[in-house]
Amino acid sequence: MKLIENWRDIALKAWSMWGVYALMLVNIVAYVLPQFETEMSAGWYQVLTALCALLIGVGRLLDQADLSDFLRDTSGAIRKRAAAGVGAAAIVAAAVGFIEPWEGTRLNAYQDVVGVWTVCAGETQNVRAGDRYTQAECDAMLADRVAEFRDRLQTCLPSLPKLPTGVQVAFISWSYNVGTGAACRSTLVRKANAGDVVGACNELPRWNRAGGRVIRGLTNRRLSERQLCLTALDQAT
Repeated sequence: MKLIENWRDIALKAWSMWGVYALMLVNIVAYVLPQFETEMSAGWYQVLTALCALLIGVGRLLDQADLSDFLRDTSGAIRKRAAAGVGAAAIVAAAVGFIEPWEGTRLNAYQDVVGVWTVCAGETQNVRAGDRYTQAECDAMLADRVAEFRDRLQTCLPSLPKLPTGVQVAFISWSYNVGTGAACRSTLVRKANAGDVVGACNELPRWNRAGGRVIRGLTNRRLSERQLCLTALDQAT
């Protein structure tokens, strides 16, 4: 048995270790106080041990950073992560608001124009004939799935979070409709990754077919996505 290479850093800086030290201190105090005919009440002991356990648990999940740096957030990393989280949530909410009217919400499973079983707002994953959902379940499902599609699209379009909101919403709506596999192999993503975002926006109308034929609803949706995309770029300049 031997110590890990960075044991000193872990021992001095890890939040989980600070929780262990605090728990040890609480137990020492609880043991020493009776020697002076003073006792720690059971209530206070339980509260302090619970707080120490919480610190240990949180420490195992957080980046193990120096305590003072975390409290001061000297690097700004915490603020940046929080802002990114809020920004992503806002983008997902905007995308949901754009997508839902185009997809429509149907509480009972149905077959789409190419025979795929679908339910709620265009959900096709694990959908079977006879499936039924409430409106609340459909709303939650759409929000979760849009967030998934955003994350998947970002894997092949790393600049996605840096694009104007309208551009992100247009691209997320498109990928939700056509699938991220097809989206990530597309000329649209290739152009966006090359910095030609206008060209990428203009690729959207090409994706208006299902089952090999042009669908009027898809044509209208792609035109709306392109308009949103180009307008957002114009406003950003």
